[in-house]
Amino acid sequence: MTVFSRYLALGICVLLTLSLCACGNDTINPTVITKAPEDVVMRTETTTTVATTTTTVYVPEWVAPSASTTDASGSTATTTLVSIADEDASESGKAIAQLAVSLIGTPFVTGGAGPDGFDNPSFVVYCYKQNGYTVPRKASAMATWGEDVAPDQLQAGDILVFANDIGGPAQFCGIYIGNEQFVSCNNPDTPTKAQKLDAKYWGPRFLCARRPAAEE
Repeated sequence: MTVFSRYLALGICVLLTLSLCACGNDTINPTVITKAPEDVVMRTETTTTVATTTTTVYVPEWVAPSASTTDASGSTATTTLVSIADEDASESGKAIAQLAVSLIGTPFVTGGAGPDGFDNPSFVVYCYKQNGYTVPRKASAMATWGEDVAPDQLQAGDILVFANDIGGPAQFCGIYIGNEQFVSCNNPDTPTKAQKLDAKYWGPRFLCARRPAAEE
């Protein structure tokens, strides 16, 4: 046998041996390829909402409307002026009513004399004092001060006097601003605000209206 023949025979033996080994192995070990997950990009979008505050204020016709205001944060405050004209009122009455309206929102402070805080009667006293009138400090005394005004003759600036309890004594007061509305500083929970004279609560409690006497 030549050398070539020997190597050929040896190679065939090796191949046969490998084939027999592979056939006897029943277990297959697959190759598992693990793929790295793709990067997830978290995007955060911020939406800025501009706050808008709308306030309705009851004011006489002679008060010039105020424009909307925008602060540094972008919040917008719009004041809507509702006309409550009272052309029959005196100049002093208009001035008193205008001042009363400008103080809407002022907090109630027991014993407060204004302008940063009032109790119920001191609000009326302050508005009148700023216009040259001295008004009694109590609602019961206001009920007899100046001249009596019939309910159908009310004018801006008149003092309105009420009872806290229907049929009770004079204990509450406010300033008429026209169009069946008045402004008053109410109690610790309710600051100075405009209210309807013919409201279900106030109508039955209304006692009288007063106006400065002609000689004052």
